[in-house]
Amino acid sequence: METDNEKYQKDEEHNNKEETFVENKEFEKKLLRKIDLRVMPLLTLLYLLSFLDRVNIGNAKLAHIEEDLGLVGTQFNWSLSIFFIGYILFEIPSNFMLIKTNPTLWIPFIMVSWGLVMTLMAFVKDFAGLMTARFFLGAFESGLFPGAIYYITTWYKRSETNYRIAIFAIGTAIAGSFSGLLAYGIVRLDGWLHLKGWQWLFLIEGLITVLISALAYFLLSDYPEKTKWLSDEERKYAVGRLKNDAGKAHTTHFDKKQIYAALTDWKVYLAMLHLAVSSITFYSFALFMPTIINGMGFDFVKSQLLSVPPYLCAGVTTLVLATISDRKDIRSPFIISCSIVAIIGYILLVVPSVGIPGKYAGACIVGSGLFPTIVTSITWLTNNIAGHAKRAIATAMVMMCANLGGALASQVYRQKDYPHYAYGHSISLGFLITATFISISQLLIFKTLNKKKKENPQSFLEGKTEEEIKNLGDLHPDFIYKL
Repeated sequence: METDNEKYQKDEEHNNKEETFVENKEFEKKLLRKIDLRVMPLLTLLYLLSFLDRVNIGNAKLAHIEEDLGLVGTQFNWSLSIFFIGYILFEIPSNFMLIKTNPTLWIPFIMVSWGLVMTLMAFVKDFAGLMTARFFLGAFESGLFPGAIYYITTWYKRSETNYRIAIFAIGTAIAGSFSGLLAYGIVRLDGWLHLKGWQWLFLIEGLITVLISALAYFLLSDYPEKTKWLSDEERKYAVGRLKNDAGKAHTTHFDKKQIYAALTDWKVYLAMLHLAVSSITFYSFALFMPTIINGMGFDFVKSQLLSVPPYLCAGVTTLVLATISDRKDIRSPFIISCSIVAIIGYILLVVPSVGIPGKYAGACIVGSGLFPTIVTSITWLTNNIAGHAKRAIATAMVMMCANLGGALASQVYRQKDYPHYAYGHSISLGFLITATFISISQLLIFKTLNKKKKENPQSFLEGKTEEEIKNLGDLHPDFIYKL
């Protein structure tokens, strides 16, 4: 009498009548280089502008926007939080629109929209105007990051995505470095044409975004199946290698059941919890870096310039570790170890007896550990979700929670805690420790599920029709979760 596993193997052999994918390493290497040159530079530039427009409010604070608009108490912090509320509300609808339309239309549309909002924000007169502008800035920016992450997964195999997502996300580190230098130059226009320095900052950066959005419309590509700049042979290979990578879990068609699968997958909710918690630490670091350094005793100008090295450290470590992670084809050891590195950095920031050089070194260490943690965590999620529609919605759900963390992060560093910000550092440290334990839990869960898939694959198929088996996605026993 045959076992369930033998029956499963026979069923798979019987059903597997599709054309076998033939791997060609040399051809694939050239194809990847072509895709990289066409896809990644533009995506990175778009996210650089997005993050620049998001965090320049921190530079505007040092350029006296609070005094000019008459902000009092925690009003400035609320102007940070309202951005994330708009972002959270429109993140899933935006990704839904992306999969219903196409990247060449949707991404340039939201980009020109937030660029116009950023430009007009230069002319707000009070707290209400600033809050309105920041809300719509968040609403229109909400579609870029989760949409681009999903877009990357439609071009690259799971073992290739961490490096590409790192290149894309490195826009945050570049923007962090660049924002200080750019703000230093732009705010010196203070008084020219009767505009304040922060007004010039919003105006110039907003107009740059609008101009680049036009470039994006002409240069951004749709998915491999529809791309015109690939030859027929390249297009066929590009699609085939993705299908081969996902196995029976590969599905590209839009199916409402995949959206339901994303909304009911408890593993997605665990990833949402992890990103929400770790993003409180990430966004508080990104939004308040100039303020933290200013609290170390440096003046406003030097604080802008000294905010550059922590972001540079973050960028370098993110790229290096992402490369190693892809080559080893593992995620969790890098997430956990980088979290520990960032924890050490926060300990240096929070301990009162540590001197200014030690605290500044702590800020650089936090950046070196925190950025790779966030990037690899996002990659880990996308690696373990199969089906285009499910991955798109799951990515938006997780990024929605990440930005919920961003909204809370806006309240972490309070003016009354100046100059040491012990409260903010302690809160960030606590959330980072919590996130580390959640990562360990995720690792143990995926290990258990992989073991079950290998030992008893038939248990995942019992009682299901052929159509249901075809749409199992990452629940299919052929799909092994990345660790």
